[in-house]
Amino acid sequence: MNKIEKRTLKENQITDAAEVVFSRQGYDNTKMEDIAAQIGVSKGTVYFYFSSKENLYMAITYRAYETLIDLFHRTIFDNRNKKGIDSVLSLMRAFMDFSETNYIYGEALLNYYSFVRSTSQGMDNNKLTDGMKESLFYQKVMSVQSTPIEITVKEIERGIRDGSIRAGVKPQMIYLNAWALVIGFMKLNDTSASSKMTIMRIDVQEWKDYMLEECRNMIES
Repeated sequence: MNKIEKRTLKENQITDAAEVVFSRQGYDNTKMEDIAAQIGVSKGTVYFYFSSKENLYMAITYRAYETLIDLFHRTIFDNRNKKGIDSVLSLMRAFMDFSETNYIYGEALLNYYSFVRSTSQGMDNNKLTDGMKESLFYQKVMSVQSTPIEITVKEIERGIRDGSIRAGVKPQMIYLNAWALVIGFMKLNDTSASSKMTIMRIDVQEWKDYMLEECRNMIES
């Protein structure tokens, strides 16, 4: 095992521990020594691999993106012989299922979306902390953040071509409407609860089915 492989292995071990601790205590209540204790190493070791707590949280965010992108590609492959609209709705369901079953990843993505909005798409250096400016994983996240959008828009365009999605509306506009539904689900659904009920005491599965049906009615040709 070379040095790069050893470093990657150690980074993954620390990130695994961070996921556990952040899920249990929340980001604000977690200290680097808590993560070090989870994995049985010194705080200095954690800082050697991750220069800041922000960089470590960005490592989790990057994992979330990698997992989501892989899920999107698998979903498209499974729907390759179906109409574009079916693929788009399957992507929406996949994202909602993803946020429900991977709480720490869904939370990391929501936090990143808020961060991007508050920093002018990450371009306003005056609003970036030193930890974010020096975060390798923040740079990695920025390199993949548009991929889920590009995948979805491409499937919307396929649906317009095959006649399953109505023409005359920009694919990006259709994407934004669908995205708003998914983000609303992520924010309102109590993904950490075991009862599978939302804060409004609505069955989660029933809610997802309803949203997808409404989206189909909205974009179907």
